[in-house]
Amino acid sequence: WDTKLTVSENYRNLGLVSRLNGVSGGIVKDIISKEDDEAKEDLTGRFREGMTEAELRKAIPQGYGIIERDDEGNVTNVIMAAEPADPLDDDYEVEESKPKKEGARILEEYANTMDGKKERWMSVGERSKLQAMVNKHGEDYDAMFWDKSLNLLQLTKRQIQKKVQKYLAEKDKMLGPGHATTGTIDA
Repeated sequence: WDTKLTVSENYRNLGLVSRLNGVSGGIVKDIISKEDDEAKEDLTGRFREGMTEAELRKAIPQGYGIIERDDEGNVTNVIMAAEPADPLDDDYEVEESKPKKEGARILEEYANTMDGKKERWMSVGERSKLQAMVNKHGEDYDAMFWDKSLNLLQLTKRQIQKKVQKYLAEKDKMLGPGHATTGTIDA
């Protein structure tokens, strides 16, 4: 992590994308590339010769323009950069990019392996509370709901019903059918 760079630039160095919806700031753009020494020449000079106004609008970086002046210094014409196409107007599709760094590749592989919802397991304490509710009230979820000593978390009838049904299904799977509503829990 380089503290002299912006967050977006540091993310790019790690091979990550900081915004999924495109860049809206936070990076430093080179207006004229360092490799093109000839492009450093002012667009009003010899580089501009032979270009139509449409080509010139495309060559000007977004947010910039060319001010044409006469010999006295009066403004005669202003040529602004071409407006970017609105992605909502046409069939805009985000390009999939390959990660540039190993760390990003590992993160993407991990994210792709996590398909679906992670199964939540019941703790020993939760199972013992549910077994105590079943032992005391059977399948009377209304009584379980009003039992202040066992329903300490103040679960609703529906929440209790779901948890008890899940608990009994797990218990049936472990012990076999017929054991789910009787006996005590083995932790």
